[in-house]
Amino acid sequence: MSDARNPGIALAATFTTDGLKDAMARRLQETGREIQAAPYGQLVEPMLDPGSVLLTHAGVNVLLVRAEDLYRGASAPSAGDRLLDELLPVLSAAPTRSAATWLVALTPPSPGALADPVAARWIEAATQRIAETVEPLPGMHLVSLDDLTDRYDVPETHDEYADRIAHLPYTDGYFDALADWLVRLAATTWNRPRKVVVLDCDNTLWAGVCGEDGPLGVEIGPGRRKVQEFMLDQRARGRLLCLCSRNEEADVQAVFAENPGMVLTMADITAHRIGWQPKAQYLAELSQQLGLALNSFVFVDDDAVECASVRAQLPEVAVVELSRDTDGADAAPRQLARETAFDQLTVTDEDRLRADWYGAEPERRALEQSVADYEEFLARCAIDVTMEELTDSALDRAAQLTSRTTQFTLAGTAFTVPELRRLLDGGGRGWTVRVRDVFGDYGTVGLVLARADADVLDVPVFLLSCRVLNRRVETRMLRMLSEKAHAAGCRTLRLAYRPTRRNAPARQFLQQLSGSAVGAEDAPGTVEVRVADWIDAPVAAAP
Repeated sequence: MSDARNPGIALAATFTTDGLKDAMARRLQETGREIQAAPYGQLVEPMLDPGSVLLTHAGVNVLLVRAEDLYRGASAPSAGDRLLDELLPVLSAAPTRSAATWLVALTPPSPGALADPVAARWIEAATQRIAETVEPLPGMHLVSLDDLTDRYDVPETHDEYADRIAHLPYTDGYFDALADWLVRLAATTWNRPRKVVVLDCDNTLWAGVCGEDGPLGVEIGPGRRKVQEFMLDQRARGRLLCLCSRNEEADVQAVFAENPGMVLTMADITAHRIGWQPKAQYLAELSQQLGLALNSFVFVDDDAVECASVRAQLPEVAVVELSRDTDGADAAPRQLARETAFDQLTVTDEDRLRADWYGAEPERRALEQSVADYEEFLARCAIDVTMEELTDSALDRAAQLTSRTTQFTLAGTAFTVPELRRLLDGGGRGWTVRVRDVFGDYGTVGLVLARADADVLDVPVFLLSCRVLNRRVETRMLRMLSEKAHAAGCRTLRLAYRPTRRNAPARQFLQQLSGSAVGAEDAPGTVEVRVADWIDAPVAAAP
């Protein structure tokens, strides 16, 4: 599976990619990954040939399509219809032929093509058809390049002369920006995403010092407004926003409440630490409060000393030292747009639910503290657990769970979307687990993958998000899985495990099932569970 490899990038395009490939290779050097490229101008062929770089590759496949290349050398754009009609069905089937994640980018047409009304109309229609083919496909992602030139300050996009003599349609500057962006997106498939953004306030969210200038004296010009809009977008993408500021809390609260220029509100902030203790200490406290590791944090501050201190004390935190540009300039927003810590390829429904779920946590904690015992707390939470068959629409979330879950995962194996599809197509089964309680919807937080072998149901993946730990959801999952195994004629569940330093909750669950302790340094193995012991088992009997 994907955790056993060190995958790189395979590239195919409708134009010459030599310079682009070299630029991407330079960026991949420090990761130890490599880039391969399909032969010049070939797009359909490597998606059909089982021995091609695209179909033998298990990392990220990048396809670059400039629509006008489909009729290059022909007398009329309509000549591209034949190749387009050939390309689309092959593109649709590509994710099922490969274990890779696919990125498809529609690169900009040349000024000459856009100046021809007939060509411009054909390009627009072809682009729309390709986009409509790619967007619904699990494991295939349409990459937008609309803001690439602004993001990277590229003055010139097209190179008419190089396009004519060598089919190199873009300038070195554009190819360099494109290389950087594609490698960044590819890296999101092999790096765990950052989930928490911790923000300084003075000269970060606004210009000025709120304790000296007052809530209406601090300035929120265009630059700082864009910073706040960027952060609000990060929240919409599933990241938690927190504050960490050297100030009196009342002064910060007053800016949020009274300054009409504020885009963010305190309702957008999941947690905060405002006071005079070291910021590294505050970050550690936020990590403990949220139950999220520091390697999922991004710290944004304009103060070079504060940034250096956090880097030294908490090297796992991504530190963004924000530019102290004059507020009318765009240096800070442009800097944020280039920060790799914010890169994200997909946004699932569960990502969008994350901030709301954490927002309801204080209510859950208040209830827990108010009741006599934990059993009463669980009863009053009215936790509802459902297990649904894994379908194409849930593959992105399922793959995300396998790559992000580190605490309650028995085997810790990561799967890509194509790998999940292959497992299902090969006779395996999968179920997603959704949890709700009286305070809200946790979303899809669990995954089980299984395959029947005679009267044994092998379970290579049994995992649960940390946000529902200590809610006994795992015991309900095991009971539901046992019912499904019984219906399939299986008498035994064989749970695969691989101990790690991070998966202590999963190891404790295994110990409850087997009666034997599993240490972080132990070898991988399996635990067998009798299905009959779990069918209709009362909740009180569950470990």
